[in-house]
Amino acid sequence: MNKMKWVMSAAVVVSMSVVGCGGAAMETEQFGSVAQNLGPNNEFYGSDTLKEALVAANVQSSAGLTIEGKGSGVGEGCLRNGSGTSCIGRQQTLAPMSRDFKAGTCAGGAASTGACCPGESSNVIALDAVNAFVSSATYSALPSNSITSANLKKAFCGDGSGSAATCVSNWTALGRPTAGTIVKYRRDDLSGTTDTFKSLLGCTTFCADVVVIKDESTTNPSTCAATDSATTCIGKLTAANANAIGYAGDSAKRTGNAALKVDGIAPTAANVRKLIASNTTGVYPLSRKLFLNENVNYAKASQEQALYDWVYSNPQDFEDILVQQGFISCSDVSPLNCGGNLGRGAGVCKGL
Repeated sequence: MNKMKWVMSAAVVVSMSVVGCGGAAMETEQFGSVAQNLGPNNEFYGSDTLKEALVAANVQSSAGLTIEGKGSGVGEGCLRNGSGTSCIGRQQTLAPMSRDFKAGTCAGGAASTGACCPGESSNVIALDAVNAFVSSATYSALPSNSITSANLKKAFCGDGSGSAATCVSNWTALGRPTAGTIVKYRRDDLSGTTDTFKSLLGCTTFCADVVVIKDESTTNPSTCAATDSATTCIGKLTAANANAIGYAGDSAKRTGNAALKVDGIAPTAANVRKLIASNTTGVYPLSRKLFLNENVNYAKASQEQALYDWVYSNPQDFEDILVQQGFISCSDVSPLNCGGNLGRGAGVCKGL
């Protein structure tokens, strides 16, 4: 699906004015009372992986948000203390994220306690596999359609440090019978998918030949449109080039590419769901949770509230969107059955 934007202009409240001593107006921010400044077009930032699912949910809920990707780190920043170029200060109360909260700077400048700022709730909405996508031809050519986690690490970050001496650059080193220079694609450093990939494989620095793919960028290879999300772009690139490999969430799947098994384990729904099972034996090694994180201490902008209300009043409809995008429901028993209250507070932060 190509990127879509749905924009509805609406007035938003930036702050509350109260009268202080001497009748002077003061601006104050009170928990649970201040609507967010989402930007001039109600921009809503967060995970690029979840972007198209949120576009669809935005339409279904008539929320009037302009869904942007840019990465989980951007969404987290907009929820907290600003993210630099995308948000100045805290502009959101919700943030779609493909990883859980990380330690950082909270609204007002204080450091988080562990991973969490006051009021933050880790709301799990689905599961996902960080996939190693290759062309269908390469998928068929690799023994057992599989790559080891050790070889995946060697291709993208060598010994973990990105040392040129330890990075592999030819497909024969990964088990493909036919030689060819590996063309490697990755998400940028604001991506929750990148955070997950690095954490699970033990990478700190990528090999120098790994190409960074960004959301909606004219600098991406010409196979991709400038309006493509980074996930869509990686899907296109791995489908079009037999020597390409790129990591991305399930929504990068398309005709012409395939997700490799890792350590012989396929990224099936059953194997990914083992991530949250009591017995994790046989779990797909690059499984993760997906989130619609929030801070319960602040009032949502009307557009955010409309999205939130629709999601949690229509959990089956929202889960259907997620599954249609290629993500994995937490269970087949009931929608958003991800722990907590429809997944709310099911991650590291409990809304305290």
